[in-house]
Amino acid sequence: MKTKYFVIVLLSATVGFGGCGKKKEKSSEKAILEFWVNNVQYTISGTNITYLYPKVSENTWTGYPGMPVAPSKVVLSPGATLDPPATTPRDFETAQTYTVTAEDGSKQTYRVQVQKTMYVD
Repeated sequence: MKTKYFVIVLLSATVGFGGCGKKKEKSSEKAILEFWVNNVQYTISGTNITYLYPKVSENTWTGYPGMPVAPSKVVLSPGATLDPPATTPRDFETAQTYTVTAEDGSKQTYRVQVQKTMYVD
């Protein structure tokens, strides 16, 4: 009878501690999922992020934020980091780059730019 309990305890301990010591695999996900400036969502296509500001008159664009400006919201893959940080003001009238680093250290570069549309009367 003691042997039966010993075997049960030994098996329980083996199963209970079997998961210990396993390292969580680091994610390779490194995407920008959402990119917002002044509560305007930019379009993400591959590694290009753009927003077309419509021109409402000869020299006026709807909701144009002026530059430089920091993004108001950036959503990344879980565990990924952004360089430079989203709090850094950038001049999006010229192409700006962001590097997203995954947990496993792999990187992906994104290009962000504002494009003002032509005014058509």
